[in-house]
Amino acid sequence: MKTKTVVKSACKALCSVLVKFYILLVLSSSAFAQSEEFRLLDNNTLWQLRESIPVQFDTYHPQGLTRVGDYFYLSSVEVREQPVAVTDQEFDRSTGAGIAHLFKFDLEGALIDQVQLGEGSLYHPGGIDFDGESIWIAVAEYRPDSQSIVYRVNPVSLQAEEVLRFDDHLGAIVFDPEGLKLHGVSWDSRDFYSWDYYTMEDGDSSIMISPVKTRHTSSRIAYQDCQFMGSSEMICSGIGNTTIDNTHTLTIGGIELLDLNSHSIEHRLSAFATTASGEFMVRNPSYLEFHESGANLFYFLPEDNTSNLYIYEVTPVLN
Repeated sequence: MKTKTVVKSACKALCSVLVKFYILLVLSSSAFAQSEEFRLLDNNTLWQLRESIPVQFDTYHPQGLTRVGDYFYLSSVEVREQPVAVTDQEFDRSTGAGIAHLFKFDLEGALIDQVQLGEGSLYHPGGIDFDGESIWIAVAEYRPDSQSIVYRVNPVSLQAEEVLRFDDHLGAIVFDPEGLKLHGVSWDSRDFYSWDYYTMEDGDSSIMISPVKTRHTSSRIAYQDCQFMGSSEMICSGIGNTTIDNTHTLTIGGIELLDLNSHSIEHRLSAFATTASGEFMVRNPSYLEFHESGANLFYFLPEDNTSNLYIYEVTPVLN
């Protein structure tokens, strides 16, 4: 009986390992295909607005967007006291005050559930990502070079687990389930951070305290939202300013594919689409779906407070 129990336990452990390996293999293959689909897009790409769905609740200032099944998840900051400029401290502004929200809503824009995150002066959530199991979100002070708390959230219950605290403002994070690494970008995407993630024998997960830091200088946009693409790549969207003829400043929108090892930009796509009032679609969060048919779906939520979820079909023009 004891021998049977040991064999059964060993088989169970082996099956668990094989299942996890199969899932990672499928995720890696699927994500690689998505990455290749994005590389087919260029400035000749066709952008067609398929639908605009009114969001049926106050969204405040949206930050991050992801999708799990038939539900969307939106991080947003409710500012109750605006930060103000200061000159006699180590920071360039006061903390202000507010609330960090994570909303769950359905395909018709109706609010299903929500949770408040952060504490004290940490009320500014960033871009979010779903790793197949948990939603990852950082909540920081509303100022650069400050501090953050990183959470992972159960998408069903919205129960949040604190993962780490860090001495910088993290504007977006993604988790790599293949390489077991957590990646974050700072305020205005000035720096990249990467933490090794490992599981202890007792099943509790841990993260190394000191991440690898890399200066980011190759992008013209500040990343608002990012998502993991597999194969050690992530895709990020946002807006930025570029100088023309040393006299004029032009605001641009873009989406970029990055290698998470070298942090080099693998592919760029200009994002010119705007709302009727002129707001860039990539001003606030985005969520991107890639399909082998080439009929890729890009979701944007660019407006504050009273928002619409814009769904674009983005199709490459193949020669």
